[in-house]
Amino acid sequence: MEIEEAIRIAAGSVPDPEIRKTMGELNLIDEVEIGEGGNAIIRYHLTSPLCPSPFAISIGKEMRRRVEKIEGVNRCTVELRDHFIAKDIASKVNEEIIAKDSPAWL
Repeated sequence: MEIEEAIRIAAGSVPDPEIRKTMGELNLIDEVEIGEGGNAIIRYHLTSPLCPSPFAISIGKEMRRRVEKIEGVNRCTVELRDHFIAKDIASKVNEEIIAKDSPAWL
């Protein structure tokens, strides 16, 4: 199995807590990109652009957790699309990555 397919399966296996179907079943994974060094990016959307932020954050963090367990994936960044506070949600979901990449003096 290719790493991109493994990432899609792992990210797609995360359930939507309100609908009780997986992200894959709902066809909500838009793009998977794997770059140098095993850095993955998942771009996805939710069933509603007004999805409550705790659910959106939980879904994004769980996708990251599952994808980062895949052999060959070093790091996973999750990008939410079409949500009214997508940037805020992405910063919460990816905060460990942001902190890890920031210089110590920031």
